[in-house]
Amino acid sequence: MEKKQRNKEPIKCNEEEAYVTATKVQQKSLLIYSVVALVIVLAVGVTLYTQGLVTAAKVNGESISRLSVIGELEEQAGAAVLDSMISDILIEQAATEAGVTVTDDDVTTEIVAIESQVTAQGGALEEVLAQEGLDRESLTKQIRIQKLLEALLSSDIMVTGEEIDAFLAKTGPIPEGQEEAVRVQVAEQLRSQKFSTAAQSYIIGLRTQANIQYLVNYK
Repeated sequence: MEKKQRNKEPIKCNEEEAYVTATKVQQKSLLIYSVVALVIVLAVGVTLYTQGLVTAAKVNGESISRLSVIGELEEQAGAAVLDSMISDILIEQAATEAGVTVTDDDVTTEIVAIESQVTAQGGALEEVLAQEGLDRESLTKQIRIQKLLEALLSSDIMVTGEEIDAFLAKTGPIPEGQEEAVRVQVAEQLRSQKFSTAAQSYIIGLRTQANIQYLVNYK
């Protein structure tokens, strides 16, 4: 009896080992399948996410890459955009050197005034900006640069009463009761003209004195 019992123990042991082995194989297979499924999901997700980053559009299945769009834009307006960005950096550097700053409130006030004018004319600021290829972010940057320039050129864009009188003398008589409003409009017009002329000269001067290295030659 003792001998038979000894013979049965290895069989039982082998059955247990086989069961453990089978369980491990099954767990390993499930793990592999899970990893493969996860990889597939991630691959699909990455493809969908990056599709807009790499591809700009598809025409009957044919892709147009964003790189090609950027290339077209650079070819058409690369020089003008680059020069504008260079001028903006020079203005910011000059403002920093002169201790001139523009607050967010200054910019916001100007945007609110612009939006009020557009709304009064029955339009929407976003629509007007979109027509010009702009958005609020680009408008904010433009206003900040302009206000930095205005601060840097404040002494060059002052309008005197004599200048307003000389302008009105050329345009003829003012309707009765509108003298003050007309003088305000003329002062703003003259100030705008002075600013435009002074800004062009100032930027040319900054560019002349700056060390600008062009690493891309746009035609």
